Amino acid sequence: MFRSPSAAGLPGLAVMLADLPANQQEIARHLGITPRTLQRYKETGSAPRAVMLALFWETRWGRSAADCEAANWGAMHYRRAMVAERQSAELRRQLERAEADRSNSGGAANAPTFRTA
Repeated sequence: MFRSPSAAGLPGLAVMLADLPANQQEIARHLGITPRTLQRYKETGSAPRAVMLALFWETRWGRSAADCEAANWGAMHYRRAMVAERQSAELRRQLERAEADRSNSGGAANAPTFRTA
């Protein structure tokens, strides 16, 4: 249901900051806070959950989680499309057989369209 990691699943603030290829001013600007506030978070080793989550999705772990989710959804939808194509092909074959039976039989218009086994 929720894609965000729990507090226990988040890497530490220092680890996430070290993983980002940006300097402290760029990170602070991205988060909408002052560099001094970011420095204070860094000194205490903790930040509000919203800041931690925003940083997480910018790290390699957050991007990896998002990429994995996208790949899994893509694979699932591809398989669903393949099943739908097979079902569609089978229904087309059934329809062609039914139309051939009707045109060959010369029977009544209300004769059963499909025969079972």
